Amino acid sequence: MTEPDLPLAEWIVLALVAERPSHGFAISTLTAEGAEIGEFWYVSRPMVYRSITRLVERGLITAVGAEEGNRGPQRMIYAATPEAGETVGHWLAEPVTELFDVRAELTCKLLLLKRRDTSPARLVERQREVLDEIEASLRAKEEAADDPIARASYAWRQEHVGAARRFLDTVGAGAASPAGKTG
Repeated sequence: MTEPDLPLAEWIVLALVAERPSHGFAISTLTAEGAEIGEFWYVSRPMVYRSITRLVERGLITAVGAEEGNRGPQRMIYAATPEAGETVGHWLAEPVTELFDVRAELTCKLLLLKRRDTSPARLVERQREVLDEIEASLRAKEEAADDPIARASYAWRQEHVGAARRFLDTVGAGAASPAGKTG
């Protein structure tokens, strides 16, 4: 299965369903503002349900049963297909390639790896390599630019690379392999 082109909200929902079969309300409690995932990347309840619908349509998750709600409607339980589970594992291991994705996508990947009790060490190492490439490209563009605004813009983006490196340093300091897992 080739890696699908999904928006971040759908990747998050898919990763959570791949952990264990679940229903939309349970997922939305993890992605709500201030919740475990939602603290860093908020996915509204309607977006969770839209993501579930899209993931079902793409054949990445399937309905596997229903749970009776105590005070509400019956909740449909969804599970990831085996192929989708493998795809999520691959996605979680891949560094982000765009600097502006570090804050959202990389942070979510790290949180989802933590939930799986998987060390982020390999992802952090690979992300550093990508940041090296981004920084080299930005430095070359800054040096080649003859416009002061363009030079300032490239310098500004290099500051973002520095911030991302400091973030990875902090993550890497705590990236000792939990329970012997290396991810």
